Amino acid sequence: MRAAGTLEIAASRGSTWDALTDPLVLAACVPGGTSLAIEPVGPGELALRGRIGQGLFSLPAEGRLQLSDLSRPAAAAATLRGSVAGTALEASARVTLEETAPDRTLLHWAADASIAGPLAGMAGPYLDREGPGIVERTLGCLRTRLETEPASGTAA
Repeated sequence: MRAAGTLEIAASRGSTWDALTDPLVLAACVPGGTSLAIEPVGPGELALRGRIGQGLFSLPAEGRLQLSDLSRPAAAAATLRGSVAGTALEASARVTLEETAPDRTLLHWAADASIAGPLAGMAGPYLDREGPGIVERTLGCLRTRLETEPASGTAA
């Protein structure tokens, strides 16, 4: 799966950056990701363990998320390596944040993901078809949180 897009957010670039780099905020926004346990294991590295998906399609998952190329508040990248039900998953994402006006941010994103292993034949086409929507729903949730919750006082 390869996908990219932009999203306008009515929040400062600094607040948007803080939310994007907060693993608890992101976990709360990933569809079906609320049962993930997140534990810091090193500088910019997090261990993830739990279940992802919903209902019948909830599967055990674990992995490591590494944040990189952090340039507050302008850009960040992340790499995820893990497994879902014994099937390997690798994903990478990059975001850049552009301040278009005071308290308005244009978020540019690009994501790439691949899957290999026993479920790849079934999960690969699903990932290609549904992956971009999952990213868009995750970022939409992030936008909603930023636009409806009181400002954290973070400056851009």
